[in-house]
Amino acid sequence: METLELNNDILKTYSKYLDSHNSFVDTWQQLILFSPRWWLGFILSILPWILWWKLHNRKYTGDLLRTGFFIAIISLILDSIGLQIGLWIYPYNMFPFITGYFPWDLTLLPFPIMFLIEYKPQWSPLLKGIIYALLAAFVGEPIAMGLDLYKPVQWSNFYSFPIYFLLFVLSNKVAKSKKFNSCFK
Repeated sequence: METLELNNDILKTYSKYLDSHNSFVDTWQQLILFSPRWWLGFILSILPWILWWKLHNRKYTGDLLRTGFFIAIISLILDSIGLQIGLWIYPYNMFPFITGYFPWDLTLLPFPIMFLIEYKPQWSPLLKGIIYALLAAFVGEPIAMGLDLYKPVQWSNFYSFPIYFLLFVLSNKVAKSKKFNSCFK
């Protein structure tokens, strides 16, 4: 295939994508924006961060924020991949331009990880990882499904469990890394 032909095919495909996305934005503006589920997402995006700011030990702020940003970035990437290959959908996106569910990726996954890392530091990170994965996969995801915020298409909570476990263990290492002058012991 020659470059000109390839470019024309890509432009046709992009044009179809753009039409679909514009249709999605119109639907989002008419049916989702400012709906009760949109407001729920808004509250879930902000309230946990306010609680964390008031409750966390200021001595660990840098370590915990670094960990929260790490998990948020990884969550956004994994969520975007899962959405793009059709493993799940979010019927009530906060924003039509962000593929993942904003509250889940940027708040509801990082917040409990940061809390668990700070709380009971003497506990094994593997035990905490299991607790986190159980809660996220078998409590958080079913609640999100019950509220119609998340719909697995070709996915199971059982697939999520090892991913959440790994995310916690990696986040724990990031939080306690001596390379970043961690205050955690």
